[in-house]
Amino acid sequence: MEKNYLNRVVWMVLAVVLGLLALYWLPEVSIGGWTMRKVDLLADIRNDSSALVLASGDSTIDEAKLKRIAALDKLPVLEGSRLTHDKDGNIITLEDSIINAMMELGPKSDSVTAIVDMSGDEQGGMEAFYQALDNCSSRQVRIAVLGDSFIEGDIMTSMLRELLQQRFGGSGCGYLPITSITSKIRLTVRQSYEGWIQHKAIDRNGYMSTYNNLTGYYFNATTGAWVNLLATGSRYPHTSSCTKSSLYYLGGGGSGTVTAYVNGERYRQFALDTSAPVGRVDVTGNIKSVKWVVDNPASTIFLGTSMDTDNGVTVDNLSMRSSRGKHLLDANNRLLAGFDAARHYDLVIIMYGLNIASKERRDFTTYCNNTEAAIANIKQVMPSTSIILASCSDRAERTSDGFRTMKSVLGLIQAQKRVAINSRVAFWNLYDAMGGEGSIVDMVNRHEASSDYTHMSNKGGDHIARLLYNALMLGYDNHK
Repeated sequence: MEKNYLNRVVWMVLAVVLGLLALYWLPEVSIGGWTMRKVDLLADIRNDSSALVLASGDSTIDEAKLKRIAALDKLPVLEGSRLTHDKDGNIITLEDSIINAMMELGPKSDSVTAIVDMSGDEQGGMEAFYQALDNCSSRQVRIAVLGDSFIEGDIMTSMLRELLQQRFGGSGCGYLPITSITSKIRLTVRQSYEGWIQHKAIDRNGYMSTYNNLTGYYFNATTGAWVNLLATGSRYPHTSSCTKSSLYYLGGGGSGTVTAYVNGERYRQFALDTSAPVGRVDVTGNIKSVKWVVDNPASTIFLGTSMDTDNGVTVDNLSMRSSRGKHLLDANNRLLAGFDAARHYDLVIIMYGLNIASKERRDFTTYCNNTEAAIANIKQVMPSTSIILASCSDRAERTSDGFRTMKSVLGLIQAQKRVAINSRVAFWNLYDAMGGEGSIVDMVNRHEASSDYTHMSNKGGDHIARLLYNALMLGYDNHK
C-alpha cells in the first residue's frame, strides 16, 4: 500500500506561503545603491494610505477622520494641520484650501500650472518682478535660482534663461562661482581655473560663517590664480557671447589687484576697492571669453564671476550639491545686503527638496521653521525682490509594485505650501506641473530623467524650464 503524502504537501505549501508573507517584514537590502524589491504577496490588495497619515505625527486626528482621509488615497497630513473641506465637500488640509482659494483669484490656464501669489500684493510678491520685466529694455532684470543637484550644471536654468532672453533680450550665462564640480559638463560656458581654495556652506570644517552669503560659496586665491570663461552657444544661442563680465569679492581684504583679459587680449588691471561689503569690477565689449588673473590676493575673499548684459534678462544658477538651503538661514545679513547692492535680484526662486525628502522622513517641522526664517531674512535685506518657493519635484522609490512616488515627497510639498502661506510669498507646484504622481517614471521612460528616478537630464531640464517659463509668462501677461 502506497503512503499518502498529500498532508505533507499541504504543510509544505503552507510553510512556503507563511515564509513569503514573513519576508515582507524583513528590512530592505541595498547593494551599491541598488535596493532589492520588497517581497509583498499582498501588494495588489494592500492600501497603505493610512500608514502615511499615521506616520505624519498628527495625533489629533480621531479614528473616524483617519478612515475618511485614508479613503482619499495618500493625502498627507502634517503635524499641526487643520482639516477642512473643499467646495465639493471633500476633506483636504487647510494649506490646500488656502492655496486653492488663492488660485481662483489669479490667472488660470488649462495647460499651465500657475504660480500662486500668497503675498496679498505685499513685499515678496510677484508684482515687483513683473514690473521689472516691463522695464527690461533699459535695465537688467536678474533671476536667482537657488537649488541643489536637481539644477546643478545649469540644468533647467539654461533653457529658462534662453526662453526669457528670446522674449526680453539679454545674453550670457549669468553668475558662476569661481570653481565648480560641474564645469566640465555645463553646456552654456566652458569654465577653467587654477590656484583657488573653495569653501561651501555644507562643508563641516573650514567654512567661516562670517563670509556666508547668498551663493553659499567663497574662495581664497593664491598669487597668480585665474578663472577663464569661454562662452558657448551651440544649444542655447543667447549664451554665445555677452557684453559685460564682472568679478565679485568681499571688501575688507586689503589692497588686492586683478588683471582682466578679454578675448585673449589684456584689458586692464584693477585695484580691488575694499570700502563696500561686496565689491565688483567690470569689463565690457563684445565678449566671447574673459580671464581674470589675481596678481595680488592681499587676503581678498572672492565670490564669483559673471557673463551678461546691462539690459534684458539674466538667470543665475546658484546650485549646491547636497544642500538643503540652510545657508540662507545663517547668511550674514551685511553680506546679503552687499550682494544685493552689487548684483540685485528681481526674483529669487527657491528650489530645494531632494535632500529633504527621503524614505524615512515624516516630520518637516525643522524644515518649515528654517525655511520661513530664511525667507524672512531675504525679505528683510532684499525688500524689493519677488520670491517663489517651488515645490519638490516628483521622486520615485522602488516598491513591491514597481517605482512609485516617494511618500515623503507628498508630505514635503504640504510643508512647502505651509511655508509659502506663512511667509506670504509665491508658490509654484512643480510636482503638479510635471504631472503629479508617477511623472518622474514617465520622464525616465522618455530619457528626460536619470535611472535614479530623481535627477533630470539636460532634455528633462529643458522640459521643466518650459513649464516654469509658461507659469511666469501666464502671471506676467495678466499682471496689473
